Amino acid sequence: MRRRSTLLVSSIATALWASLLWLTLTPTPAVGSALDNSKNVSTSQVSAVQVSAVHVSADQKTQETEIEGVTFSNPVTTKWKVTAKIRGGSGPAANMLLTIPVPTEWPEQSVAVAEDEIPTNIANVGYRDLEGGVKQIIAKIPQIRPREEITISMTFLVSTSQINAPQDPSLFIRPKTSQRDGKPYLGIGPQINFRDSKLKKEVKSIVAEHDDLWSEIEAIYDWVRDNIEDTSEPPRDTIKVFRDRLGCNEDKVGLFVAMCRAHKIPARMVWVQGTQYAEFMLVDSEGKAHWFPCSVGGVREFGSYSEPRIVLQKGDSIKVPEKESRQKFVGEFATCQGKSKPAVAFQRTLLED
Repeated sequence: MRRRSTLLVSSIATALWASLLWLTLTPTPAVGSALDNSKNVSTSQVSAVQVSAVHVSADQKTQETEIEGVTFSNPVTTKWKVTAKIRGGSGPAANMLLTIPVPTEWPEQSVAVAEDEIPTNIANVGYRDLEGGVKQIIAKIPQIRPREEITISMTFLVSTSQINAPQDPSLFIRPKTSQRDGKPYLGIGPQINFRDSKLKKEVKSIVAEHDDLWSEIEAIYDWVRDNIEDTSEPPRDTIKVFRDRLGCNEDKVGLFVAMCRAHKIPARMVWVQGTQYAEFMLVDSEGKAHWFPCSVGGVREFGSYSEPRIVLQKGDSIKVPEKESRQKFVGEFATCQGKSKPAVAFQRTLLED
């Protein structure tokens, strides 16, 4: 019995000694053991892989869902000069206000001031932005003496590109009538009216044989080109142009815009150096707005515009503070106080290099 107890104690002592020796030889782990660190590294690596996979997936999704609309090429840079020449009358005048529209930035156009000629006696010259992206020079002249001559001019460096049609027009759909980008271009405006039963009936007939939206709009475009004869008469209301089948280029562009709006497609007039063309708006699958140009008169161009002309204005119903009614095109304006009104002459000049 004594021998068994002795052997048991000896065995326990041996085990304890071995355990102490193992603990002595084994390094004490730092806070956060090597095993824990191994787990953390493994988890971090898995997380990094998962995050990377999510980023790749998101990038792939962006590439898959992003739809290219029009593209731009072959920019042409020109100088555009606007001038106001003022000659005082027989008596003094005071508080003259001048407003002059100038080119502004668009996706296909960039603008920079090249030089200006502003007399020192003008109190204030600046810019004002109107709705639809219209920009004006605002000049205020406190006093104009009898027969005094004042010239105000600014020269802009304007770079305008060709607009190329989308590769796959079938990817674009009709925007919602409430969409912010297109809503202002669905109603009636100065000389642009589609509230006529015969016009609406004609639009329905034109689009009836087509099964995709791009072809429907193109059919409206071709109908205007084929059915409206050229005239040198001043611009008229679109209803009259539709009924008489006569119109100038501005009339044709306006009628196409009106018929698009009758078909619930946002559309607007684009005013460029020397003429006008139209733009209509569709959206991609993500709801992003895309504007597509078309030359209604002259050379047939639908979805593209190959001649880079300086864009003066986009839109055809602009609210101007100095005018009671909305303006189809924002022109120059001058007003002053005094019995003798100064004469004002405005000029727009495309300068040769």
